[in-house]
Formats: sequence, structure tokens, C-alpha cells
Amino acid sequence: MDSTRHWRFNLQTPDSTKRVAVDPPGYVGNKHIATRGHDESKGRQVDNEMLKVKKAWDVALAPGKQLPMQAFMLWMSGNSVQIFSVAITAMLMFSPIRALVNMSQVLERYETVSPVKVSFMESKLALPKLAFVAMQILTILLGMWKLNSMGLLPTSHSDWLAFLDPKIPVEYTAS
Repeated sequence: MDSTRHWRFNLQTPDSTKRVAVDPPGYVGNKHIATRGHDESKGRQVDNEMLKVKKAWDVALAPGKQLPMQAFMLWMSGNSVQIFSVAITAMLMFSPIRALVNMSQVLERYETVSPVKVSFMESKLALPKLAFVAMQILTILLGMWKLNSMGLLPTSHSDWLAFLDPKIPVEYTAS
């Protein structure tokens, strides 16, 4: 075998001059922009708004997707009062509160800028915001369930004995 032989690839096809340029699906070239004009820009704006609302829904429902994993972690930590189970429960309780405080910053990037001030219920993000709040409340309720199962919530009558007045006897005996 001759060691001086090199591989060669001919990337030119014989019919390269007869090739027809076909735009990929969804691509709008410069030739179409002049004919469509203003209608297309409105269509793009509507598409962008719909995409923003869809992304806002994804962000709003994300805490609900984490609930099964958090419930499993709480179950694995046990019901005894130990540093590990208390730390996991504290993390579970404080993270939704932090998320609710920062909710406007979380969903702010999906707001559309409008020259007219709209009310909360007229906003396109009203339902995603309510869903976000509902998911955070569900997470807090999961943490409350865990605190109750560990016995850290004052739910029985004996938990409040320190605040009750002592019973006053009705009769006295002379002894």
C-alpha cells in the first residue's frame, strides 16, 4: 500500500447549479416580510404573548410538581423530633413563604407592557398568579401536616393547660 495516498471528498454535487433553495418550515425570509407587512407583526406579538402566558403557567405549576418529592422526603425523615426532620420541615415551610413574598419578581418577566393600566383580574397572568399562590399554600399545608405528625402543633387540650385558670372548689371541708 502506498502511504502517500490521502482521502479526498468531493463536496460538490454535479447538479449544484440546478438546486432550488427551499426555506425550512416556519422560516420567513425577507421576500415575505414586504408582502405581509403589519398583519405579520401583530401575529408575532400575539404569539409572543401566548408564549409568555404558557411560560407563566409552567412557572406557576412548578411547585406543584415538586410536592410528591417533598412528601417523600418528609416521610423518609420520620416522625420523631430530630435535627434532620426539623430542618427539612423548616425548609419546607420557609421556602413557599419566601416565594410568595417574591412572587411579583418571579412572574414579572412574563408581563406584557401595556400603555393602559389593567386591573388584576383583566391581566392575562391573573390565573397563573392564583395557581402559583395555591401551589405555595399546598406546600405550606404539607409542612403543617408534618409538624402535626411530629407533635409540634398545639392541637390537644393539654397543650393549653398553662393558659387555663385553676379550678375554684365549690365547697370546703373543715379538717
